[in-house]
Amino acid sequence: MSDLKKSIDKIKATMKAYATDGRTDEQPEEYREAYIDLHVLLEDQEYENPNPYRTLETFYKDCGGSYAERRELVESLYADLLFDLGRKNRKQKEPRNWSSANHVLNDELSPVRTQWLKAKNFIYAPNPDFENSIKESISSVESCLMILLKKPNGTLGKLIKSADLDPDIREVISKTYGFISNKDFIRHGGTVEQKIGSAEAEFFLEFAATSIIYITQKIKIKET
Repeated sequence: MSDLKKSIDKIKATMKAYATDGRTDEQPEEYREAYIDLHVLLEDQEYENPNPYRTLETFYKDCGGSYAERRELVESLYADLLFDLGRKNRKQKEPRNWSSANHVLNDELSPVRTQWLKAKNFIYAPNPDFENSIKESISSVESCLMILLKKPNGTLGKLIKSADLDPDIREVISKTYGFISNKDFIRHGGTVEQKIGSAEAEFFLEFAATSIIYITQKIKIKET
């Protein structure tokens, strides 16, 4: 885990220097090599790489604004990942089905890990955001269906109806989506305060994990 954090710190330092006042001719090549090394480490730990910039030149095109804003952009890229690494170093509890769900989020499903990580981090942050945790949990199920069914513009409510799943389980997932769609401040804005706490957020995190495991197994088995 320390090697992973060191690699992240190295990448961040290079990006900040290149985007501010510490640019050198060697940095682009150093960055490309460091990016590959970090990508391998992240795959080993079953994390999605949150940094979309494979080259410093591509990064620089997107990092307008002041030097402070550029540094903030770099920090934001790895914020969720570093928070989770810190939580693990402190040996804080892991959601029960986290490893199993994260394991099936590979290949074309690996980008869903970003939503999945946000859902967990919203719960365990110093200032928890339970509403957004629930939103990201259910969105991760929705994203799985979009990718597996090859329908990128679908919604969970519509996608689940076309998935070849057990009818009763399909109905349970559909009703869960309907439940949070009706709650103010989760899927949409609202005016009525909801009594949403850690119990509800952890329930939906685990429910999403179970749904992801089931959906990927059923659909991928059918494809093979």
